[in-house]
Amino acid sequence: MSSGSPRTPRQPWPRWRPLRILYPALRKIVSPPPAAPSKTESHRVLPLFSRISQDYIDMRIAKDGEDHADIQILRLRRQTFIDVAGDRTPDEYFPSDLQTYVNKMQFWPANVTKRADMAGQSTLEILERNGDFSIAPAMAKKTMADGYLANIKTMMRHRMQDLKYHDPFYGAKVSFPKAYRPSKPREGISIEVTNRVFATGVKSNLLDEAMLPLLAKLTSRRLGLLTYLQGSDIRQKDGVWVAQTNGIVEVEDPETKKKTWKRVPVKTGESMTFYVLHNYLEEIGFISWMRKQNGFVFKEAHNHPDPSKYMSKTMQNHLKRCGAKGGEVFHSLRGDGIDGMRRQKVDNRTRRLQAGHELGDEHERYGFRALSAEECERLANLPLEREIDWSVFKGLDFDALARGRRSRGRRPKMMEG
Repeated sequence: MSSGSPRTPRQPWPRWRPLRILYPALRKIVSPPPAAPSKTESHRVLPLFSRISQDYIDMRIAKDGEDHADIQILRLRRQTFIDVAGDRTPDEYFPSDLQTYVNKMQFWPANVTKRADMAGQSTLEILERNGDFSIAPAMAKKTMADGYLANIKTMMRHRMQDLKYHDPFYGAKVSFPKAYRPSKPREGISIEVTNRVFATGVKSNLLDEAMLPLLAKLTSRRLGLLTYLQGSDIRQKDGVWVAQTNGIVEVEDPETKKKTWKRVPVKTGESMTFYVLHNYLEEIGFISWMRKQNGFVFKEAHNHPDPSKYMSKTMQNHLKRCGAKGGEVFHSLRGDGIDGMRRQKVDNRTRRLQAGHELGDEHERYGFRALSAEECERLANLPLEREIDWSVFKGLDFDALARGRRSRGRRPKMMEG
C-alpha cells in the first residue's frame, strides 16, 4: 500500500448481532426458542383440597385401620378448614388463608366433640354461638399449632409429588390471637405425690393402677406402649431382662370375639427397640409373672376400643386423686425416669434409646440402634431414689390384682399430707 493512498477505516465488530446472522451456516443448528404454550396447554386442573385431604385419610385408614383414633380427628379438622377457608385447589390458596383460619377458629370450643349441646351443628354455627366465649373457652394454642394446623398442612402436601404443585403454606408465619390458652408446662411429680400414687395404686386391687406408674418410672417408656406389653415381649439379653413390643399385634374384639391385627401406637422408630427392665421388677416377682401371661399383661385395658386412650384417662384420674396438680401428669413419671438417668450421668444416646426417643444427629444414629451389653447392665442396676417407699410393691399377689375390676362411680380424692 502506498503512503499516499487513503487508509480504509476498520469496521467495528458487531457484537450485538446473533451468531446465526453473522454465520448463516449456524441457522441450521441453532434453533429458535420454542413458542409459548397456549393457555389450554399450560393450564392444569388440580383436584380440590377436599379430594386431596380425603386421599390422605384413605391412606391412613389403609395403613392404621378405620378404628384408629387419628381418623376421626383428621376428619373433623379437615372439615373445619373447608368450612372456614373454603374448598379450593392448592394453587388457589394463600398464606393469608391460614391466618384467617386461625383467627376464626379461636372461637372453637375446647373438647367440642364431647359437648352434646353442639351435636349436629356446623362449624360456622358453633363458631358463631361461641363468638363471645360464653359457651366454652378457646382451645390451647398448642392444640391449634401442633394439631389442627399441622394436620391441615400435612393433608395439603399429600399429592405434591404426584401432581407437581407447590405447597401454598410453605414458610407461612401465623400470629395467634390471645384467646388461645397457653399450655401448662409439664413438671416433675413431687416425692409426696409419687408415694401416694404408688401406695394408692397397690391398695386399689387393680393391676394397671398398681403397676403402670412403676413401669413408667423405671422404664421411661410411653404409656401407650406399656399398655400393649405382652408376656412374650420379655426376654433375657446380656444377663438382664428387656422388653420389646411388636409393631403389629393380634387382638380380639371384646364383643364379637373376632381376632384382627392392630398397629401398636408407636411414635418413632426407636420406640420399636428393646428397653431394659430394672432389676427391682425381678426382685418383686413382676417380671416372672408377666412372662407367664398369654397375651397382654394389662388385659383389662383391652376390653375397650382404644386401650391406650382409656389408660391415659384412667391414669390421669388416678394421679389427680393422689393430689397431682398443675403440670403433674402421668407422662411426668416417664420424665422423672429420664431425669433420674441424667442425674446418674447416663449419656444422651443411651437415655434416648431406653426412653424410645428419636436419636439426634447423624453421629448418634451411626452404628446399631440398640443398647450395648454394658449399657443394659448399668440401666438394670441404676440406684433407686431413697425418698420413695418402694416396699409397697413387695409381696403382691399379681394374679389377684389382674382379676380386679374397676367399679363405676367417682372415687374419693386422697387427702394430702
